[in-house]
Amino acid sequence: MKPLIYGYLRAPDETPDDELDRLVSELQRFAEAEGFCYATTFFECQEGSRSAFEELVAELTRAEARHVVVPSLEHLSGHRLLCGQMIERLECVANACVLTPDSA
Repeated sequence: MKPLIYGYLRAPDETPDDELDRLVSELQRFAEAEGFCYATTFFECQEGSRSAFEELVAELTRAEARHVVVPSLEHLSGHRLLCGQMIERLECVANACVLTPDSA
């Protein structure tokens, strides 16, 4: 059985649907190419919110999954320190690593 991988991305209201579809497809293609089973995508829709991120952490823990893919690290946060803290939370709480399509 292939290991699970979950997608996460920021999706503000002004993001066109076709752009979101393109990003999700990119994540799914990456997962397939790298031998993962793409489970689902967590969308952070509200600026400054981390509710989808917290749902992601809970799901990773529940499913004992260890991988997250994002289009770029900026989808976690555009702020370097906050991005680092979010990666650390995924690593420490969910024992998960963050991948990007260009990291393979």
